[in-house]
Amino acid sequence: MTDDSLILKMRRIVKEFSGTRALDSVDFDVRPGEIHALIGENGAGKSTLMNVLAGRFDDYRGRITFQGDEVRLDNPRKVLNLGIGVIYQELSVLPNLTVAENIMLGREPSGRLAGTIDRATLRREAQAVLDRFGFDLPLDEKVENLSRARQCLVEIAHAMRKDVRVLVLDEPTAPLGGDDVEKLFAAMRDLKAGGIAMVYISHRLAELHQIADRVTVLRDGRVVGSRAIADCTIPRLSMMMLGRTIEEMFPPKTNKPGRTLLRVQGLTRPGVFEDISFELHEGEILALAGLVGSGRTEIARAIFGADRAIGRCELLDKLLPRRRSPRRSRAAGIGMIQEDRKRDGNIDGRSVAVNLGIAILDRLSGATGLLSPRRIRSNSLEMIEKMRVVPPDPDAEIRLLSGGNQQKVIVGRWLCVRPKVIILDEPTQGIDVGTKAQIYDLIMELARRGCGIILISSEFIELVKLADRIIVLREGRITAELAGRDTNVDALFAACRRKDRE
Repeated sequence: MTDDSLILKMRRIVKEFSGTRALDSVDFDVRPGEIHALIGENGAGKSTLMNVLAGRFDDYRGRITFQGDEVRLDNPRKVLNLGIGVIYQELSVLPNLTVAENIMLGREPSGRLAGTIDRATLRREAQAVLDRFGFDLPLDEKVENLSRARQCLVEIAHAMRKDVRVLVLDEPTAPLGGDDVEKLFAAMRDLKAGGIAMVYISHRLAELHQIADRVTVLRDGRVVGSRAIADCTIPRLSMMMLGRTIEEMFPPKTNKPGRTLLRVQGLTRPGVFEDISFELHEGEILALAGLVGSGRTEIARAIFGADRAIGRCELLDKLLPRRRSPRRSRAAGIGMIQEDRKRDGNIDGRSVAVNLGIAILDRLSGATGLLSPRRIRSNSLEMIEKMRVVPPDPDAEIRLLSGGNQQKVIVGRWLCVRPKVIILDEPTQGIDVGTKAQIYDLIMELARRGCGIILISSEFIELVKLADRIIVLREGRITAELAGRDTNVDALFAACRRKDRE
């Protein structure tokens, strides 16, 4: 590949924080109409390199050329004006505004009267942007009513109002299900066909072969290698990132399922799932597997008491109240790490220490019944060390931690609680493979302690490698049950597609 074929070229990029090199002589480039994946575990330098591209650092060293001209990317507005757009994982769309208003935000056409907006022109110009890129979005719909994938398309359309030639997407599929992922990929392929270059940052290695042309791997701020995606297997990428294969990431299965902890009988939520019955044993990892729309999360939420359903749930032969709540479930000994940690897991604006201790406040209180700062800090320091949370600061706000470290804090919270049963809904979603290995170890530790675990994951290899049993769901019904030790990813995927119970 000659330099003439590159739209963006970064050479020997160095960025330091307090004397520590986050990027160490990094080379990276992208061609027009190419999707170039950038991968690496937490701390590898992906976010730092993306922020250099976004113009958020004015003290980086190295050379950058864009469309053949040497440029200095030291201001976000300047970067956008050049033709480089960045879509962050935390979308900046305004949910209470319409699609058209979000697309034209900051460039609203003025009306005849001072301070007014020409609504007809705004809609016409927003539609022109959508037509240009083939996005089918309802102009007058409020963004809060759209799926996450379509919200991402709104953000892309907003960025593409200007003549963007390079688009950087940071973990765009992290919160998406399978159908939404494919919709987003279809839009990316359309942009690629129009000559737009894309930098695609992702933790989901299995997706790379569906969408990327090339992949560059970062480790400890350095480029390990850059390859055509056709030349890279997932084990090879894992080895480049971590020095070990994905198979080696999973802990040995040393748990020993025992007595029945949880018995679910005839659990039904009309129109969502029907007649769900199973048992969960002490020290067992039971997986709920299925494709998007199978009812996995809805069943888990009903067991936890977050959603109403009819049927029986017994914990250690004691009938749980039909009209229970998450608070009552926690008191009974059932915990749940929900799929959306931003919405349902983290307490934003509070410290790591508070987030770790929130579920055991009674144990962190002193003789007077008031919370003991000493106990809160002692508990948090113990769990931070155990979970290897970075930075190891109990006073840090949780929102400032990486996604993987936020997930460690949430898992650590439940380790403090020591529940009898814990439901893990997508516990490794949006985190790097190195942190995933730590989460796998923690899941196995919980099982060895005798905790019964219900595991939900879109990554079938996790279910196959971790679960003792796998219940297969389709359209809200149980269609099969597999032994985790005796199946593989292909067999599980085939079972999820079959309609009839075997």
